[in-house]
Amino acid sequence: MSGTTWKSALVALAAAVVVTGVAGCADSGAAKPGGSPSASPGSRDREQAAKAVRAAYEKTAAAKSAKVRMRVVVSGGRAAGSSTFTGVRKWGPSVADLKVTDSTYLAAVPGAPAETRVVAAGGAAYTDVGAGRTSLTGGRRWLKVDLEGPGAGGGIVPQLTAGLSGVNQDPAEELGLLAKSSTLRPLGTAQGSGARAYGGDLPGGRHLEVWIGPDGYPQRTVLTTDTDGSLTRLTTTSTDYGTEADVRTPPAGDTIGFAELLQKFTKGRGGEAGRG
Repeated sequence: MSGTTWKSALVALAAAVVVTGVAGCADSGAAKPGGSPSASPGSRDREQAAKAVRAAYEKTAAAKSAKVRMRVVVSGGRAAGSSTFTGVRKWGPSVADLKVTDSTYLAAVPGAPAETRVVAAGGAAYTDVGAGRTSLTGGRRWLKVDLEGPGAGGGIVPQLTAGLSGVNQDPAEELGLLAKSSTLRPLGTAQGSGARAYGGDLPGGRHLEVWIGPDGYPQRTVLTTDTDGSLTRLTTTSTDYGTEADVRTPPAGDTIGFAELLQKFTKGRGGEAGRG
């Protein structure tokens, strides 16, 4: 595997990990938003929007899980591409079991499967490398990736994922931040579903739009992050709140750490992975 191909593989795996929104992220507790956004004359619409978003926050935090379809599109930067994730996501603490499909990251890696699976829990994510790639991993099927500490491969993952780090958020926490945003505003009602849309800016160069259904749960969110020339758009459709989320990590004997795999590769290639 050439240095360029190896970097493509790292991008694919790192992108999968970050987009799940659970890896390398300790449970934040999603502190309950208090009060309303800064009031000003004529701010009735914003106050009503904050009330609706706070109510959605309460329901989301209590549900703790949902079935999701997440579509991420990244333009610019070093990790441009797109992927779709479907499965179950849980928060408080954060875990997920997701199938990765329609991924330009995977398509860029020769021999990589058309789809794969990511299981995330305990601040780490496990990516199924596929039966055809186990010769590179010592026969082990799962690659474990941490976003912090020695398992992160000396900072390579954050470098390659660039703006993708902005999507690593608890969905309830996002709503709590939106409820307090000074730029929060109503965006209208979606035809057909009856969902009401709201949008506003979040810390860290992010913008969130949410469609809240008649039942008070978020049906759809669009989180846009603009970081260092990399624009990330993450669209999440959520259903079946409170669904069972029995996420189990792979056996330790069938996993290999990111840092260990990187060390084996660089040792065998004389540092070739750092070029190209």
